[in-house]
Amino acid sequence: MNCRVCDKSSSYTHEENDICGIIEGIIQLTYPLILNLHIVLFKCCWVDPVRGMKVHPSYYIVDVNFKNLYQKDDPFILTQQAVQVYFTEYPSMKRDKADWMTVCKIKARRVVGDSK
Repeated sequence: MNCRVCDKSSSYTHEENDICGIIEGIIQLTYPLILNLHIVLFKCCWVDPVRGMKVHPSYYIVDVNFKNLYQKDDPFILTQQAVQVYFTEYPSMKRDKADWMTVCKIKARRVVGDSK
């Protein structure tokens, strides 16, 4: 349930939407010669931002459809670019909303390792 993310580097405009996906793996790169630098990447399965996403023009509610996946070879995102989200189904029996889910952004309670 907690493995859904959106790329926060985008904004809601008519030309560009956030891209949402599901985390498939977490990769940590370590550079020991550069002061033990660690970089963490999320490998994600992304929804196609053109065919698989809709943004309501007035309320900016984002809907996604995982039957339309992004087919480009760009599955990675830096953890700093990610926003945790969850997807909720429509409580409707209408067939036009059967495959669509609404994206709800949430705030993380705290960062792992944070002593506050």
